[in-house]
Amino acid sequence: MEDDFVSREKKILSILEQEIEDGEEMTAAVRKIAEQMLLGEKGYLPGDIRKNVVFDVVLGSETVKSSVDFLISVDGMISMVIKCAAGSLNSRERHVVAAARVLGDYQIPVAVVMDPMNAVVLDGVTGKMTGEGFETIPKKDQIRRMLSGISLVPLPPEKAEREKRVLLAFDAIRCCIPQGADGGVPLGGVSKE
Repeated sequence: MEDDFVSREKKILSILEQEIEDGEEMTAAVRKIAEQMLLGEKGYLPGDIRKNVVFDVVLGSETVKSSVDFLISVDGMISMVIKCAAGSLNSRERHVVAAARVLGDYQIPVAVVMDPMNAVVLDGVTGKMTGEGFETIPKKDQIRRMLSGISLVPLPPEKAEREKRVLLAFDAIRCCIPQGADGGVPLGGVSKE
C-alpha cells in the first residue's frame, strides 16, 4: 500500500515539475515577444527598458523579493510595468496593479499583463482596464503625452501594506521569483518603501 502511495506521489511531482517547466518556457517566450514589440512597433529605445527587475518589498520587519519582467521609463520617469504570464491574464491583473502601486516612490500609471496571445492594459492607480490586446499597449509618444497631463502620486500609506500583501500572495502562488545575479537585475535607484 505504501509503495503505491509513493509511486503516485512521484508521478504527481513529476507532472507538476513538467507543468512548471512548461510554464517557465512559455513565460520566457512571452518576454521575447514583449521586448521585440517594445523596441519595434512601440518606439521604445533599449535605454527606456529595464528587464527582469527584482525589488525589495518591506512588510513589517521582513524584506521579501519580488520582480517584474519590464519597467519602462519615458523621459526618466518610470511609466509602465509589464508582467508576462503563461496564460490566464485575468488572474494576474491584480498582481501587476499591486506591483505598479508599491514598486517605487509613486504609483506607476500603466500596468500591463500579457501572455503569448493577448495583453491587458490597466491604470496603475485605479486598477481599471484601459485596453485589451497588444495594440493597446501604449507607444512611447502616447506615454509621453499621458505623463504631461497627470500627477505621479505616491500610494497612500494606509493602503501600502494591503498592496504589498497582495503582491506577495501572487508571488507565492507563482513560486519562482528570480533572485540574485543569475535571476534578476536589482531595481537600484528607486525607493521601495
